[in-house]
Amino acid sequence: MAVVIDCWNKKLGEMTFDNRPSSFPSFVQAVKKYLKRGQTIIFGLEDVGGFGRSLALFLREQRFIVKEVNPKLSNGMRKNQTIIEKYDSWDAECVARVVRDEWDRLPDANPIDVYWAIGQMVRVWAELAEHYASTLRRLHQQLSYHYPSYKKFFSELDGKTALAFWEKVKFLFIEKAAKVSQSQLVISLDR
Repeated sequence: MAVVIDCWNKKLGEMTFDNRPSSFPSFVQAVKKYLKRGQTIIFGLEDVGGFGRSLALFLREQRFIVKEVNPKLSNGMRKNQTIIEKYDSWDAECVARVVRDEWDRLPDANPIDVYWAIGQMVRVWAELAEHYASTLRRLHQQLSYHYPSYKKFFSELDGKTALAFWEKVKFLFIEKAAKVSQSQLVISLDR
């Protein structure tokens, strides 16, 4: 959602467009329709790191002024009104008002790929850490079913003694499974 306002806070129009690079040129053309001679477009984006990143890159490549609006500023603008409203058009208008009022203090939107890539890696790391913790909890649960006092038996689950024990158990299981015929295995699995 985009809202176009002039320097006197008059709402000139609003538009919705798809957030994909093929839609960006038509979006810019739609915004330019509201321009009068001698006026400059200043774009304000509330989300430069996520969904707005590709739009910010496109607008900067086209040599437009693009400002990054902190969500706290637009939220503050929304809360300053007598009636607090929350819908896309009003949110976009609050962002536009922040850009109009504070454009000289707002940072230029500069989505740097290195920081974006680091952010993506941090998110993947967090997901992997959660997956690891979940897998470890399931392992402890399964171990406690078969070896209820395993925590007392091994002071460290990943210590040398414990790892040697689990390796021996794995080896014995594989050895036993190798001696079982396929039909016996199917019969035991059916039970």
